[in-house]
This record gives sequence, C-alpha cells and structure tokens, in this order.
Amino acid sequence: MTDNENRNETLPEEESRGASPAGQSPAPAGAKRPVPKVLVGIVAVLAAVALFFGGFFTYKATLPEGVRSLLWFKEQIDSNYYQDVSDEDFWDAALHGAADVLDMYSAYYTAEEYDVEYNSMLGLMEGMGLSFFSSTNKIYRVAINSPAFFAETAEGEKGAVQAGMYLTGVGASADSIVDTLYTPVPVSGGVTYTTDNPVSAEISKYKAGDTVYLRLSSVEGNDTEHCVIVPVTLAAYTETYLLYAYNGRAWAFVDDGTGAAVWTDVSEYVSVDEKMADGTAYVRIVEFAGNAGSGFRQLAEKYKSDGAQRMLLDLRNNGGGDLGDLMLIAGYLLRDADSPTARLLTAVYKDGTRYNFAASGDYFADYFGDSEVYVAANGNTASASEALLGAMISYGTCSYEDVYLTDADGDGAAKTYGKGIMQQFYTDSSTGDVAKMTTAVLYWPNGTCIHDVGVTTSDGAKATQGASSNADYGDAELDYILSAIAA
Repeated sequence: MTDNENRNETLPEEESRGASPAGQSPAPAGAKRPVPKVLVGIVAVLAAVALFFGGFFTYKATLPEGVRSLLWFKEQIDSNYYQDVSDEDFWDAALHGAADVLDMYSAYYTAEEYDVEYNSMLGLMEGMGLSFFSSTNKIYRVAINSPAFFAETAEGEKGAVQAGMYLTGVGASADSIVDTLYTPVPVSGGVTYTTDNPVSAEISKYKAGDTVYLRLSSVEGNDTEHCVIVPVTLAAYTETYLLYAYNGRAWAFVDDGTGAAVWTDVSEYVSVDEKMADGTAYVRIVEFAGNAGSGFRQLAEKYKSDGAQRMLLDLRNNGGGDLGDLMLIAGYLLRDADSPTARLLTAVYKDGTRYNFAASGDYFADYFGDSEVYVAANGNTASASEALLGAMISYGTCSYEDVYLTDADGDGAAKTYGKGIMQQFYTDSSTGDVAKMTTAVLYWPNGTCIHDVGVTTSDGAKATQGASSNADYGDAELDYILSAIAA
C-alpha cells in the first residue's frame, strides 16, 4: 500500500557570503605602485583554483569510506574500462543499486521512471492489456477497457481473451505465429512453467498501432491444437479497476470515446462465470488505483437498485494500491462504523509516532442495508486488499468464516499474502527523482497486524476447492464459493 503524498525534500540553501565594495581613496605618499588590475585578476583566479582544489580534496577526505570507494570506482571506469560509461548511466545504476539494501517494496525512480509508475496508478496504459502470472504464459488479468478486453475472434466472438487462458503463440499475422510455449513443472503449491522463449520477449517487439495475433489455449501452457486466434491492436487506454455483475449482466467503467469513463454494460465481454443470479452480486476490485475509489459509489448505487441481497467481493490477485482509494471504498463497506471518519488503519512509524487513517464516509447502511458480505482472496491478495479485509472484519461487515481462501496446496490450509506495511513517495524537487520508502507498520482497527502472516484458515477462514494454485483464477473455485454462500 502506498501513501501517494509527494514530499519535496530540499537541502538548506548555501549561505550567501559577500562584502560591500570598499570606497576608493588616493594612495598615500610613498606608497608602493598599485599592482595592475590584470595581474590582480590572475592572482585571484589562481587563488580561487587553489582554494577549490584544496577544499575539494579536504572535502573528499571527509567523505564516508563507501562514498570514497564509489568515487574511486567511477575513476577506474572512466580511465580504464574499454567502453565509455556516461555519468548518467553510472549514477543511475548506483542509485538503483542502493535501493537493493532496502526491502522489496522500496525503490528509487528517475523522474521518467516515476512518470510511468504514476500513470499506472491513474490507469493510463499502452499496449494490449494483458498481465501474466510470474514465470508462466497464463493470463491473470485482462485489463478492463483495454484492446484485449474488447478483442474478437475472426468469427466475431466477443470476450475472446479471458483470465486463466494461456498465450501459446504470438505473431504479426495468423500465419506467422511464434511459439511462446511453457513446459509445466510441478512445484509446491501447484504448477509453474519454464521456457526459453518468454512471452514478454515476443510481445515487446510490437508497439502502439501494431496488430498482434494471439494464439490462446484454455487447456495448458504448451497447447498448440485446442486454440483460438485473436487479433489485438495495441493502443493507449485507461484501465478500469471495478467490475460488477448481477443477474446475468456485468458492468464496468468504459471510455466513451471522449476520454470520459461511463458506467457501461459489458456483459458480452465478460466470462459467464462472473454473472450471478439468485440475489448474489459479484464485485471485483482489481486494484486500488485509477477510478476504483471515485467510481465505487456508482457500483453501490447499481447494487441497491438491483435489490441484491448478498455480495461476493473478489480480492483475488489484488496486490493493493493507493491509500486514498482504499479510504474511499472503505467508506461504503464498514457495517458498524461509529462515524463517517471511522479509523481504518493505524500506522506506526520508526520513531514510534502513531497516525490513524480514516475511512471517507459511512455509507454501508445506505446502499447495502442488511446484505450478507463474503470475500474471495488468495495468496496474491495483499496490502490494501488485506487492510480492507481487516477493516471489514473489525467493523462486523463479515467474519473470518465469510472469507474464502484459495487452497494452493490442497491440504486445507490457505492464506493471503501478508503485507502489513506502508510505503510513501518522496520527491527531489530539483531533479524530479523519487524515492519510495517503507515507512510504517500497519494495524487494523481491532489491533491486528498481519505482516508476514496474512489472513489464514487458522483464523477461521475457509479453504476453497477447485483451484490448484494461486495462479488458478478460474471457474471451478468461483463455482465452489458461489455454491457455498448460496447454501
């Protein structure tokens, strides 16, 4: 989870030291002949140079040993390395390397890198809109409102690209498909895949405006026979992070062509498994970013107008996001909140300072009334997702027994990721460079900290059936959950 307040860190300005010009007067009798101004200038320059180098070497001698070693190493590269390494590349590598001593959630960004990160938080993307589970060719996300989301087969079948499918080939035409096959390898918790031809290597060859032909299988990662071919034209798009489904229809925010996000029926593009009947509404929060926070009111209004009686909140594979979006959404999902600013999280900082973050509103009764609320989560449910889950448990929206966790090992034990810490961004106002730092440990309103632990079946949450790993995002597990909550 990140707090996206940019804090400008500036060094104190160097003290200005100057003297008023002295008044001139005639030289007294017997005084030495004045030194020519040109010579005075030369001596002054030489003195300044001497002071500069003297000061530089004195300064260098006082630097910490690591900094002196880094400067020495740069000198060796500049003098002896067989190729030129620019100052920019050297210092960029040094700064990124320094971030390696921090935890995996902290990072250094150049101004250009942070622009990409920031645009991602806003949902501003470019490409086809597919994300894959690590080290596999299995799709875990088809970005809503992306080119892949609206892609059709040559026969006009809509919603042809779905999460859970395998991308087994990529090409510039249907007749020039290059294999992106992955050989399944058994591992603890399911199956992973390895390959000498990563998906990213093929996809990266294409740019916005190019049409790419995808060969997709619903069977396995090395399948070439039971496949469909789907053309997708890469383009800029704004991802939407909310999906709502009820009574055979699905809704999401879709660009209306003018850049505005409009609440739209997207049923023909969404898998039938996400369209619920019998009083159950399906709500997926893909990530706490973009329009997720600001758009949740419209989702809540749709739920109310549909007369739904229970909600399945799907947080599977939601790795977190922005604290501001979490605060907005939490305002709708805390059943027994005692005020419109109920405590959502407590952050404890390095110096012991404690800061309470509050939900933005108290709207549960207005929109959800006496609804039953259930949650689907897995080992990739992390950070802001776990914080929302903790707040819902703390305020009685649901209990541990209402949480369904993916049983990745098939042994009846399951958990969420376990990230109970927060990051903040700090900006260097002179360069635009940004440091993302883990700054605080987080506690739920009931005092629980789940860092490195997560929400587990030991807490009373239920392990699901039908999923072989956290990368198994699909039908069997969702069918199991829906049957269980409808019983």
